[in-house]
Amino acid sequence: MKIFGSKSGRETPLPPLTGGLATSSDKAPLSMGVGGFLVTISFFFSTPTHAAQKIQEVNYYASFRAAETNVRAGPGQNYPIKFTYKIKGVPVRVISEYDNWNEVEDYEKQTGWISQSLLTKKRTAMIQTTRDFINMHAKPSEKSRVLFHLENFVIADFLGCQDDWCNIKIQGKKGWVKQNDIYGSDE
Repeated sequence: MKIFGSKSGRETPLPPLTGGLATSSDKAPLSMGVGGFLVTISFFFSTPTHAAQKIQEVNYYASFRAAETNVRAGPGQNYPIKFTYKIKGVPVRVISEYDNWNEVEDYEKQTGWISQSLLTKKRTAMIQTTRDFINMHAKPSEKSRVLFHLENFVIADFLGCQDDWCNIKIQGKKGWVKQNDIYGSDE
């Protein structure tokens, strides 16, 4: 059986009609007289500083939870959309985190920011080959029975790797592919 993939999982959107960062009218007044000034100072010293939050570098794989995922230029709704994925389960490498946003890198090494709610830690893998298809074997050996012929960009559940073979699951069947034929494996 041959399983087909599709490279057309990503779309580039039109530029946003509105947007921009918060304006000064969204902020509280800077001074409220002597009493307000003291309250403001005590407020800053008594609450945790969220403004000093840093971008934390990480390195793990995740996948898209939704069938449509916007990838933004920065960590927030105010940043423009760089492109949109129109497919669920695409594996991405999470390279940094900020607040409830993750910076991700896709199989083409393009980066952008995604809300954490749109990602799942469920591991997936994507077939990435220059050949017409690769074979999914019953065991981690070229001599074992071929279960499927997998085309480029097919997405599978990632189960783990052993030596230079990775165990994946497609349409309820588990099988083995060469590690260098998939994106989503760092083992």
